[in-house]
Amino acid sequence: MSQILEDFKQGLSDLGITKGDIVYVGSDITQLLVVLRKKEDRKSREEQNEFLHAMIDALQEQVGEEGTLLFPVYTWSFCKGKPYDVSKTPGTVGVLNNWVLKNRTDFRRTAHPLYSFMVWGKDAEMLLAMDNQEAWGKDSPFEYFKEQHAKLFLLNVTLQRAFTFMHYVEQSVEVPYRYHKYFLGNYTDAKGHTTARCYSMYVRDLDIETEEYMPDSFMEEAGLLHGVHTEDLTLKVIDMAEAYPVVAEDLLHNGGKNCYHFTNYEIDWEKGRTHEHEISDRLS
Repeated sequence: MSQILEDFKQGLSDLGITKGDIVYVGSDITQLLVVLRKKEDRKSREEQNEFLHAMIDALQEQVGEEGTLLFPVYTWSFCKGKPYDVSKTPGTVGVLNNWVLKNRTDFRRTAHPLYSFMVWGKDAEMLLAMDNQEAWGKDSPFEYFKEQHAKLFLLNVTLQRAFTFMHYVEQSVEVPYRYHKYFLGNYTDAKGHTTARCYSMYVRDLDIETEEYMPDSFMEEAGLLHGVHTEDLTLKVIDMAEAYPVVAEDLLHNGGKNCYHFTNYEIDWEKGRTHEHEISDRLS
């Protein structure tokens, strides 16, 4: 048995991931694949696929059929006027996520062309039926994460790189440096039918120079982000519902200093929004 896989399974238990949990998996397995080749002599694609299947199986076993797993397969090609196919368009946010898209037929993809998830488990059908226009609105998976106390599980990745849930908080409190932008494009659904559709995202004003910050220490010091470490794995977990008020407080009363490093802007709630809504019509 792979020692890394054994450490992974033990880490899931140590972090308190259990039957019935809703788990959003954020990951970066690039270095892990290198380690597998060097330490466990898993050099062929078949051997690495075997390991990844075992890792997903372990997650399924940990949450059980009463739990739900989600892997993000976000992509922004639709924003650039490119046709979107829910069955074929690859994601741009992680090797493991695209691997699930291509190799796990027990997972299916949610509908939104910008922020979709490969889903499995108890709530999969409900998530697949979502018809949200807004990426992070109240009828989106991100509202579900908050209402159902979903856990963000980090596999060898920092909170800064995987905490997309922060944008849901930003939209909920209506931060003034973002605005609704609507994108029109050709969309092919799971049955192969292509239609023109419109989706939206609460985008940042590009005149504002900033970089996302959100250090792990911010949520660790709040007692919300918990982790376990082995030689090859850094595993962490956070309840997104519990994180919500902490992020909202930082945005509303601390200038968002734990969320962003602004270089030419300060949040001014009295002045209000920097930009009104916008429509991008690149329908091909």
